[in-house]
Amino acid sequence: MLFSNALVRTPGHSVIDGIDDYANLGQTDYPTALAQHQAYVALLKDRGVTVTVLDPLEAFPDSCFVEDPAVVAADFAVITNPARASRTPERGFIRPALEHFYSQDHIFEITAPGHLEGGDVMEVDGTYYVGLSARTNREGFE
Repeated sequence: MLFSNALVRTPGHSVIDGIDDYANLGQTDYPTALAQHQAYVALLKDRGVTVTVLDPLEAFPDSCFVEDPAVVAADFAVITNPARASRTPERGFIRPALEHFYSQDHIFEITAPGHLEGGDVMEVDGTYYVGLSARTNREGFE
């Protein structure tokens, strides 16, 4: 098994107002999103993963995508600095959850002018790849 813990956030009703500038698929269907999330959590648990489920954050429609405000590794975590102003406040809500898994000196933060979104980061065999995008700039990469 590659990991034994997962951190997830239940989608709030506000997920229907989330950012949709990738696939232009229209408004999210809340009951479907909730059912998919519950199935995801059940699958992780079925595979022996300990799942920490965070409460929804109605004020932040995209907050169920916890991989964006934090990048985690076995021995450290990075709180990102999303480029979208609507996502930036999520940083303060993800930190307490990370503190259950990492000591203070193993939690790092990206600060302005750097922007980094976790969805632009991928780890393969101990090497981290970071894509520069509209959501991750050079300063965030560095």
